[in-house]
Amino acid sequence: MHKRNRLLSSSCLLGILLTTACEAPSTPSPSAAPASEAPAQAPASPPTASPPASDAPATPSAGNLGSTSSGLTASNCRQLSTTLATASGDDGAGSVAANTQDDKLDTRWSGLGKGSWLKLDLGSSQTLAGATIAWHQGAQRQNHFTLETSEDGTTYTQAYAATSTLTADAQTYRFTSTRKARYLRVTVNGNTLNDWASIAEARACGDDTTTPPTAPTTDSGPALPRQPYLQSVGTTSALVAFRTGVSCTPFVRYGEGSDISRTATATAAGWQHAVKLSGLLPGKTYSYVVEACGSVTGVRRFQTATGPETTRVHFTAMGDFGTGGSLQTKVLQQLTPARAGEFLLTLGDNAYSSGTDAEFQSNMFKPMAALLREVPLFPTPGNHEYVTSNAKPYLDNFYLPANNSAKSERYYSFDWGPVHFASLDSNCRSFTIADCTTALQKTWLAQDLAATSRPWKIVFFHHPPWSSGEHLSTTAMRRDFAPLFEQYGVDLVLNGHDHNYERTRPMKGDVVAPAGTRGIPYLVVGSGGATLRPFPGAQPSWTAFRDNTNVGYLDVVVDGGTLTTKFITSSGTVRDSLTLTKTLPAAVASPSGVSAMSVEAPQGPTYDPRHQPEFLRDQKPVPPADTLESVADEPEPAPATALEQQ
Repeated sequence: MHKRNRLLSSSCLLGILLTTACEAPSTPSPSAAPASEAPAQAPASPPTASPPASDAPATPSAGNLGSTSSGLTASNCRQLSTTLATASGDDGAGSVAANTQDDKLDTRWSGLGKGSWLKLDLGSSQTLAGATIAWHQGAQRQNHFTLETSEDGTTYTQAYAATSTLTADAQTYRFTSTRKARYLRVTVNGNTLNDWASIAEARACGDDTTTPPTAPTTDSGPALPRQPYLQSVGTTSALVAFRTGVSCTPFVRYGEGSDISRTATATAAGWQHAVKLSGLLPGKTYSYVVEACGSVTGVRRFQTATGPETTRVHFTAMGDFGTGGSLQTKVLQQLTPARAGEFLLTLGDNAYSSGTDAEFQSNMFKPMAALLREVPLFPTPGNHEYVTSNAKPYLDNFYLPANNSAKSERYYSFDWGPVHFASLDSNCRSFTIADCTTALQKTWLAQDLAATSRPWKIVFFHHPPWSSGEHLSTTAMRRDFAPLFEQYGVDLVLNGHDHNYERTRPMKGDVVAPAGTRGIPYLVVGSGGATLRPFPGAQPSWTAFRDNTNVGYLDVVVDGGTLTTKFITSSGTVRDSLTLTKTLPAAVASPSGVSAMSVEAPQGPTYDPRHQPEFLRDQKPVPPADTLESVADEPEPAPATALEQQ
C-alpha cells in the first residue's frame, strides 16, 4: 500500500506524488547514514561518537540559507522561506540541518536521541498555519514528534503533536488555528524503530491559500464489515475502532470542528484496527473520516471528555440490550446520536445469547452502528458475555482503559467533567479469573474512589445488589462492595441483569437510609431490548419505582450540584425520574493518585495480515434473540469463595 522511500536527484521535485519524470534514483554511499540508523528493519546500538540529545553541543549545527523559492510541493501548504536552519546536534557524518532546505531526498538532517530538534528561523514574525515534513525512511518507520512555535526563539508554545503516517510522501500537519511566530521547532521523540531523528525536508506553512480537504458526507467504496466505533475517549485522545474486509493499513483523517486535515495511521496492516487520535483538546467536537482499503466513510463527529473545571455532563445508560431484535430496535429508534448525550454506558449482556464474536457483530455492532459512530461507548460485561471463553470476545472487541493494578480491561475507571465513573466486573466472583478476583477489585476500588477529586461518583456493573426482579438481589455484591460505596461517597449505582427497570430508595447497609442520613439509590436498567420478565412478587418497601412493561434507557444530566435521571421509554415518555442534590466544594482540585489515571487502552488482538481471520470467514447470520428462551440465562458457576456461598 505504501511506496518505498526513494532517493531522488536534485533535479526532481519532492511532492505528494513522486512523478515518473525524475531521473533514476542515485545510490548513496555506505557512509551516507550512521550504522545505527541505516537499517530500516531494526534499530542497532547508537555510535559512541554521537551524543544523545540531552548532551547536545553548545553550538547547534546550522546552515545559512538564502531566500530562494522552494521546489518542495505538498498539499495544503503555502511554503515559507527559511533563512536559517539549526538543530540540537547532528550525526557527525554530514547530515546537518541545512540539508532539510535543499530540495533533495538523498540528503537529510539526523540527530541521535529522543528530544532531538530541528529549528527553522523564518527571519521575521509571520502567520503560520502548519508545517510540511518529508521524513527520512518515512515508509519504514513512524516518528513521534511535536511542533512548537516561538516569536523570540526562547519561549515555545506547542502547536501540534502526533505520530507520522507510514509513507515516503511529504506530509502536511495543520494547526487547529493560525498563529504568529518567527521560529518553528520540530522535536522528535524517537520513532518506531530507534531513537534517531531524521528529516529529509521541512518547511513552515503560511496562512492557507488553498481549500482544506472536503469531508465526504456519505460512505463510498466497499462497505466496512464493521463500521467505526469510538473507544477510550478522553480529554486529549480517542480510539476509532473498525474492521476491514481485506488486510491493509488504514488511516483516519480528523480535526476540530469540520476540519479533517490531520491524519492518524493504523500501527500495522490487518483486519481489525483501533487508530489513535492524539493531540485533542478537552470538551471539543471533532470530525473524522476513515479511509481503509478503498473504503471511505462519511464524516462523523464526537466530543472529547471535559475536564474537572466543567460542571455539566449529559450521558445515557442501558443494559441487557444486545438482541438484534424488535425491542432493541424500538429503543434505538428513540436513542439516537442526538439524544444519547456525550457518551453511553452499557450495563452488561451486550450480545445475546452467548457473547460470541458473531453475536457481537449481529446483535450489537450492526444494529447500533449509527449510534456508536458518534457516541463514545463505555461498557461493562454481563453474564451472557462469560458464556464464551470467560468473555474473551468481549475483551477482543472493546478497547477499554487498563488502569487497574492488574492492567485488566474487565474493570476500570474514567473521568468526564464533574463525574468519576468506575466499572466493576460482577462476574468475577463466580469465575476463576486471576486478574479479576473480588479481593483485587475491592482493593483497587477503594484506592480509586479515595483518589478522585471529582465531586460526583457513579459506579456501574451488571449484577444488581438490590432487585425485586427475577434474579432478586445479588447479596454477595452488596456485602462486598456496598460498604466501599458508602465509605467513599458514591452517589449512584447502575446495574442490569434483570429485564426491567427498578429504582430503590436511598439505601444504607441492608435497609433504607434513615431520615436525615445519606443513602445510595440503586437503579436496574435491564430494559434495553431483551424480552421483559414479570416481577415474581409484590413491590418491596425499599423500591421507589419499578416497571416491567416498557423497554427504554436512562438519561442522566449532572449540572453543578444537581444530578437528574430519567427513565425514557421507547415511545419517548418519561416513566420515572430521580433528582439528587449536594453542595459542591468551592473549587475542584486536579485529579491525583490512581483515579482515572489513564484512558490508554491495550493494543487489542492482532491477526496475521496474510490470512483472513475466522470472524470474516463463513460467518453465518445470527438470528435475533427475540424471545424469553433466547435470552434465558445459563447457570452461573457457584461463587468462587466459601464466604460468597453463605
